[in-house]
Amino acid sequence: MKQQDQVTKIAIVGANGKMGKHAEAVINAMPGFSIVAKIHRGDNLDESLKTTKPDIAIELTSNLHVYANASTIIRNGVHPIIGASGLTTDEINTLTKQCEAMHLGGLIIPNFSIGIALIANFAKNLTHFFDDISLVEFHHAQKKDKPSGTTKYIAAIVKTDEQQIASIRSNGFLAKHQLYINSKHERIMIDHESFGRNSFDLGIELSIKKIMQLDTMVIGLENLI
Repeated sequence: MKQQDQVTKIAIVGANGKMGKHAEAVINAMPGFSIVAKIHRGDNLDESLKTTKPDIAIELTSNLHVYANASTIIRNGVHPIIGASGLTTDEINTLTKQCEAMHLGGLIIPNFSIGIALIANFAKNLTHFFDDISLVEFHHAQKKDKPSGTTKYIAAIVKTDEQQIASIRSNGFLAKHQLYINSKHERIMIDHESFGRNSFDLGIELSIKKIMQLDTMVIGLENLI
């Protein structure tokens, strides 16, 4: 346990991106935490971590770089908070084993929204009673991965394949997720929308505050609530 006057050091990987800049603002408002490195595209991540020696690195780049960056973070003994999407199941398993070998706590957070975390918790019970579940996801036009990491995560929870997912990209949205759960006699519809990145603030704070207490990889914000 850290003493009151001890500051936890954080690196932001992908600091120039929209989520990176937003995470910076959230962390700067958190007492007891300090950003010691802002790592941009083209920077040498391994060298930056060795030089600044952060306790935590929050990875917010893209599906193209997330796996290599996460592996580098873990190799340096830094607690990873992986917020970028695009990891495959095999990559998640490999990163989990790397953390276990080092007794290092890590987090893979498909979505920092508390609302999505609560939906994920609820969704775990749906497959006991329903087997007809479809998902529709809406994201801004610049989002490259389709379906999104959040949608694939929820789909895995409810045991739905990608044929039951509809993905829409439009500048009219930031992030919106819908679940349609059907049976012969009733239907449940879950609709969640983030109107701005402030919807991620509590999840970012919770992840940063909890990760130092972990000694293995944890997947999903709902497992911290």
